[in-house]
Amino acid sequence: MIAADVYLKGELVGYIHKTEQGTVEFSYLETATSPVATTLPLHGGPYVGAAGALPPFFTNLLPEGRRLSALKRRVKASLDDDLSLLLAVGSDTIGDVQVVPHGKEPDRSPAMINLDSELDFTSALTDAGIVDPVAVPGVQDKASARTIAAPVAGAGSEFILKVSPPEYPWLVENEAACFQIARSAGFPLTETRLLHDVHGRSGLLVTRFDRQGKQRFHVEDAAQVMGLYPGSKCDPAMEDVAASMMKVSTAPVLTARSLAFQVALAWLTGNGDLHAKNFSLIWRNGVVEPAPIYDIPSTIPYGDTTMALSVQGRKDNISAKMFKAFCEEMGLPSRAAERVMELALSTTDGAVERILDATQFDPRRVRDLRRILERRRRLWLGQ
Repeated sequence: MIAADVYLKGELVGYIHKTEQGTVEFSYLETATSPVATTLPLHGGPYVGAAGALPPFFTNLLPEGRRLSALKRRVKASLDDDLSLLLAVGSDTIGDVQVVPHGKEPDRSPAMINLDSELDFTSALTDAGIVDPVAVPGVQDKASARTIAAPVAGAGSEFILKVSPPEYPWLVENEAACFQIARSAGFPLTETRLLHDVHGRSGLLVTRFDRQGKQRFHVEDAAQVMGLYPGSKCDPAMEDVAASMMKVSTAPVLTARSLAFQVALAWLTGNGDLHAKNFSLIWRNGVVEPAPIYDIPSTIPYGDTTMALSVQGRKDNISAKMFKAFCEEMGLPSRAAERVMELALSTTDGAVERILDATQFDPRRVRDLRRILERRRRLWLGQ
């Protein structure tokens, strides 16, 4: 039975079938001329994921954290029914692939918030399942995955609005400060702007880098490139992520430098959420290169004090020597690795105070952030 139609850049290229045995298969139409993913070659298939589930590329199109939990409640799907969940959001996922119910034309999800009108974030909070913010219990998930996100329209562009969940206070201001810190380094970053609604609630407006007018750009994160399911996003070593991304990229040296900088930035700002879904490649004008950097809050104030992926086998106490060895394993010369380190150190100089100035963390969070980041700087500076 054909359950879903798969579109690439607005063209129907394949179907997702549900077999009598309950497995889910993806297959291309004979008329398809381009693959939907690096792990799903055009001349192959049908493709079946682990235990008969969707292939990882499609599962990774689903939202994470609160949005996924709210989606499961709204669709009333079982925890392992990824196809039903995907059909509910598949017309407007990241990149240029759309998955819609069989026979239905793909369309764009309506924006929940319009910048051209009076701002009110209530719809974003309600969609995330927050009716009474005080009643939400604490969770142990990574911070950026728990950010409440909603589609936004205005000024001829498309955005995502991120709002701090109750269990991660000042997350929006925290990430806004980290973007300001990182911007001076010169690497492409997603464009962001801090906003406040009529109730005084703050939100981070993030411009979608996979859209330009009506044009959609193909995007794959490292989990998709590596064929990993979302639950395995913290499993690979950074060295394996780098090798996979560089193999696909048409600019491997640029990709290596970008990965090296992102690892250094995460280490020196305390972002413990740099997992395989937070590195992406983007396809533009025949070039496959690193996507703008995104999702970069400091997670130390929320108790997440180690790296998400190991570097030279370590998720903590990563010395300058280990970082250089990681860079050299990617093929970067020793001097290039040192330049990335120097750039990251200069870019993050004063990062602690800039994050604290933007937030109102309690004394414990302030103490943890200052102690850990100062120790990491000393470790790299050899002090």
